[in-house]
Amino acid sequence: MSTGESSVAQGPLTCVVVTPEMTVLETKADFLVLPLFDGEFGVDRHHSPMIGRLGFGELRIRSEGQLQRFYVDGGFVQVAGDVVSILTDRALPASEVDQAAAEAQLQSAFEQPASGQEQLAIRERNIARARGQIRVAQRASA
Repeated sequence: MSTGESSVAQGPLTCVVVTPEMTVLETKADFLVLPLFDGEFGVDRHHSPMIGRLGFGELRIRSEGQLQRFYVDGGFVQVAGDVVSILTDRALPASEVDQAAAEAQLQSAFEQPASGQEQLAIRERNIARARGQIRVAQRASA
């Protein structure tokens, strides 16, 4: 193994989280778990390139034995080389998610009328968003 290969094997992932307003986070990571729309997805160094659609839920970033948790509000992820780029409407530290507000949003979403396909899709999206926030808030407070 050449010197260049061994240094690449030991290098961490770079995780970048971007919202329309700003870059929320740019950090090194040993491993991370993303909330894809159909389940959780783990990324380690040297992962195959991929693009995926994010769901509403918890982004977990492990770096040097420390765990950071964030709520992400849908969007997309790209893994290219050892760089994970996350584009989302909103990202905030799990500790800042307001569980009571999320529970109120969930109740409001259940009460939304859904007489057509479009209204039903909006209602389901609002329910998924509120449930994602509640899960993240519960894990953060545990």
